[in-house]
Amino acid sequence: MIENQLSKPERNPVTHRFHRREVFWQITIPLILGALIVVAFAVVVSVGSTQEISRWSEISLIWLIIPVLFVSLIFLVILAGLVYGVTWVLRNLPPYTRLAQDAVARIGESVINVADKTVEPVLRIQMFFAGWRALRRKWKGTK
Repeated sequence: MIENQLSKPERNPVTHRFHRREVFWQITIPLILGALIVVAFAVVVSVGSTQEISRWSEISLIWLIIPVLFVSLIFLVILAGLVYGVTWVLRNLPPYTRLAQDAVARIGESVINVADKTVEPVLRIQMFFAGWRALRRKWKGTK
C-alpha cells in the first residue's frame, strides 16, 4: 500500500492522446518536410553545379567556416541539454498535472456546493413569497 502511494499517478488519457496528435502534426510532420526540402536542395545544388571553384577559395571558405562551427557546437550542446530537459519534463510532469487538475476540479465542485447551500435559504424565502402571491391571486380571481 505504501509503494502504491509512492508510485507516479496515471496520466489523463484524453489529454495525453490529444498531446500525441498535436506533437505529430505540429512537430514531426514539419520537421520531416523541412528535412526533405533541405535534402532536395542539397541534391539540386550538388548535381546542378558544374562550375569549377579554385583551390584558394575553397581553403579560405574552410577558414571562414571553422569559427562558426565551434560557436554552433556550443549552441548545439545547449540545445541538446534543453531537448533532454524538455523530454524529462514531458515524461514526468503530466501525471502530477493530472493530480493538480483533479484537485482543482474537486475544489470547483466544493465551491459550487457551498454557493448552492448559501443561496438555498434565500431561494426558499423567495419561493414561499412567490407561492403566497400565487395563492392570493388565485383567491382574488375566484371572488
